[in-house]
Amino acid sequence: MADLNLDPVVGEEVRVPYRLGVFRIVQVFQPGEEHPNPNLRTPEARLGTVDLKREDNGFFLPGVPWHRLKYVDETRPVRRTIEWLKTNPEEWLKTYPEGYPDYVVDYEVTAGNDHAGNPAIFARFFVDPEYIYENGRPSEKKVAELNEFLDSVRAILIGLDPDRWTYVRAAEARRALDAAS
Repeated sequence: MADLNLDPVVGEEVRVPYRLGVFRIVQVFQPGEEHPNPNLRTPEARLGTVDLKREDNGFFLPGVPWHRLKYVDETRPVRRTIEWLKTNPEEWLKTYPEGYPDYVVDYEVTAGNDHAGNPAIFARFFVDPEYIYENGRPSEKKVAELNEFLDSVRAILIGLDPDRWTYVRAAEARRALDAAS
C-alpha cells in the first residue's frame, strides 16, 4: 500500500485545534514545498501545510500543518482506502488471491459508536444475492469466500491504525423495484 494517498485535498472540510468552526481546504502544499509566505516557513511546515477558509465568514487561515487537521468526514481514510484497493488489484492479491470481487456491487462506510459505546467505523459491503445463493440456499463455499474477502479488508483497514474500532460486514444488495409491478 505504498502509493495509497491520504493527503489533504482541496475542498475537504476540516477542523483545527483552538479555532472555532469548520474550514474548507483551499490550497495544499506538499511536504518540502515552501509556503509563499516566508513567515510560515517553519520546521513543522516542511511536513506539508494547507491554507484554510471558513465558508460562513471568509476567515482565512494560512499554513496549517497537515498533522493538525481533524477531518469532518471521519470515514475519509476508510473510504479512500477501499476506493484505492478497488483500483489497485495487485494489493488485494497479497491478502486475497481473487482480487476485488465482482460480486461486491457497492459499499458504504459510516462512523458512530459500537454496542459498547466506543467510537467505531462500520464498512458494509453489498453483495449480489444471485452470487451467494445456489438452489435458494446460501452456498457454503461462496459464503466462505465472502468471509475471506471481509477478513482481508478488515486486516488492511486495521493496518491503517485507526483511532476507532473497525467493523467490516456484508449485506445483500437490494434491487430497485420494477416500475411495472
